[in-house]
Formats: sequence, C-alpha cells, structure tokens
Amino acid sequence: MSEEERLELRNRLNEGLKESFRKMLELKKKLGQSLVICDKDGNPITITAEEAERLAYGDTEESSDR
Repeated sequence: MSEEERLELRNRLNEGLKESFRKMLELKKKLGQSLVICDKDGNPITITAEEAERLAYGDTEESSDR
C-alpha cells in the first residue's frame, strides 16, 4: 500500500468516525441519555448529550442543525 493510499484510508476512517460520533450524539439527545467521558486527569465524568455536543462542536446554534 502506497503512502498516498494510506493517507486516503486514514482520511476515510476519520470521516467515518466523525459521522458515527455525530449520529451517536443525536440519538442520545433524542433519548435523553448522557455520556461518560474523562476529565483532564483521566477521571470519569457524566455529561448530557447536549453538553457533549457543545464541547465537540462549539456553542453555536448551527451545531443543533447537524
């Protein structure tokens, strides 16, 4: 596999992961569920899907239209 093919594969995988995460957030928002993430020290914390969306995409009104 050439370096160009590896880069293309990596880009496709990254885009797929982004789309999967976005869909998961949308579903969790609709179901009123939360997410468990870690803080800067590696400790688990629970946040709402809305809060996770703000952290991932910024605090804009446009993020709710995705």
